[in-house]
Amino acid sequence: MPVESVTNTKDMVENSELAAESSKVYFHKSGNQFRVKPKVSLNLHERLPVGTYSVNFDECSSQYYLETIDDFQLKGKIYGNVIRSSSRILNTFLDRQRSTGVLLVGEKGSGKTLLAQYTSIVAAKEKGIPTLVINKPWHGDQFNSFIQSISQPVIIFMDEFEKVYTSEDQEKILTLFDGVYASQKLFLLTCNDKWRMDSHMMNRPGRLYYLLEFKGLDASFVKEYCEDNLLRKDYIPAVSAIAALFRSFNFDMLKAMVEDMNRYDESPSEVLKYLNVSPDSGDGEHFNVKIMVDGKKKENTQKTWNGSPTSEVIRVYSESKGGDNDEEEERKHHYFSAKNLLKLDPKTRVFEFQNEAGEVLTLTPKVSLDYNILTSSALTKTPSVTTNCDAVSATEEEKYEAMMDDDRMWR
Repeated sequence: MPVESVTNTKDMVENSELAAESSKVYFHKSGNQFRVKPKVSLNLHERLPVGTYSVNFDECSSQYYLETIDDFQLKGKIYGNVIRSSSRILNTFLDRQRSTGVLLVGEKGSGKTLLAQYTSIVAAKEKGIPTLVINKPWHGDQFNSFIQSISQPVIIFMDEFEKVYTSEDQEKILTLFDGVYASQKLFLLTCNDKWRMDSHMMNRPGRLYYLLEFKGLDASFVKEYCEDNLLRKDYIPAVSAIAALFRSFNFDMLKAMVEDMNRYDESPSEVLKYLNVSPDSGDGEHFNVKIMVDGKKKENTQKTWNGSPTSEVIRVYSESKGGDNDEEEERKHHYFSAKNLLKLDPKTRVFEFQNEAGEVLTLTPKVSLDYNILTSSALTKTPSVTTNCDAVSATEEEKYEAMMDDDRMWR
């Protein structure tokens, strides 16, 4: 028999077997009833397909079920430690071969939900792991059994956990996190206030293995975002300095500042007069002054300076003798603005500036301040004409005139 005929006969047999399998009927039980249904109509899956699902409850059948929802999507570049943190979470989860809980704590816009969603996306794409979203306070033995009946690894995402689950509800769901079941689950919980979390969840790695606190964007995040999106790169040090003044400087604040600075070609201090963004108010800080000129420290200088280094023109003076036989001292003023900022230590709050003349100014707080106490009065939308002095092209005389105008305004 020709090879072609043998091949055609084999294909016909396989197609016939598939047709027979498709037409095969099953007795599908629903309650006390049995219904005859073909296999294809049942659409059975041995594993939950990769995707994102919400967990719901059918009141009529008293059964939990899953409903497909849109997958998480993130647009644009991922900044900060999101990728590294997500990789660690997934690696730990897959390595432990049991349920793993992760609590992400921080204010809105701090990046905790971004990390959870990114983890879900990577898990689906690279590991074929689905995500279940829980946005209602489901609990109890039936709910636990339903979750554990899903034998494959899955992510269970509970956003704003302390708002969805009351303190009483949290007690009822503790056993779900204990990891005593055979199935492998990654519980991703976010919350704004960790003090509203049940105490039996805290310091219990058996329930919540990781706890990551988002206290605001770090300096590298702010700098990288500004380098990519801020038109005036010379303002990056000023933006970084202002960010360090906040207890929790979030992405919404940074995005709004950069957007307005680009729109109006203004300095950070100028846009903060209008934006719904400001640190706590205060009367300014007192700093010890050190001035370096040509690499040498000026000995006879102004001892202290009071104000907000990131939003005011800083004017300090040094004194020197007029000549060999002249006992009178000449006073010279040195000017620095936010754009002259070289570095800022957010913990010690030591500022270092270098102006266009190459002079270096170091401001050290006279009193050790709590990092959470913000004392930048000029950032609280106080009108001032000195913000125009942020321009690099401004001469020392122009800066001085601006400061004199500012002094006259407050008289």
